[in-house]
Amino acid sequence: MRRAPRRLFPVIAGVLAAIALAPRPAAALSALSPKAGQESLRFVAAKKHLTPKEKREAAQKKQEAAQARLMHVWVLGKDNSRPTLTYSRANGDDPKISLSCQIETGLVRIVAFDVPSKGMRPGDGGRLRLSSGWARVEVAATALPNEKNPHSVDLGGITKVSPRLFSLLKNGDTVVIEVPGRTTGVSLKTLGAKVDAFQRSCLGQR
Repeated sequence: MRRAPRRLFPVIAGVLAAIALAPRPAAALSALSPKAGQESLRFVAAKKHLTPKEKREAAQKKQEAAQARLMHVWVLGKDNSRPTLTYSRANGDDPKISLSCQIETGLVRIVAFDVPSKGMRPGDGGRLRLSSGWARVEVAATALPNEKNPHSVDLGGITKVSPRLFSLLKNGDTVVIEVPGRTTGVSLKTLGAKVDAFQRSCLGQR
């Protein structure tokens, strides 16, 4: 038998290496890793066999998930160990109002965020009013710098923890926020049992 010329050996070796490194199809993947191959094939099959109705439902779920990320809800948490209720997106972004209890002093700090300045500057005084049904709370507030919008301020003040404050959060579907230059309504529908937990925390109860 005649031997192949030595100059062909590098070529043959290169071809064999290329074959070894080439991407394997799903069938080859299944042979190497049965579980991974089966999952890959199931995913491809499911994607190919979606009915028009299933495609519409998948698109609707994707849209609802995107809307949920932007929707404002009441979030119960803590700010420097103080129980806090904040109306914001679920991840804490874009807050509209927050209530933070100072348990040791029996006070609650209320802040309305992103209030159009209308000539107000940080340090200026103003009034912050909250109302829902017959319940009403009015707080002497101070304009604070808004970190994101130079044309707005945050308006914050401190008042006593009182039954009226909790009644305001429990009565009706909406709390009205009145600040200089703006009146807005905030839904209470996502508050639920969070207000009871917030009240117990503010009063030092468990």
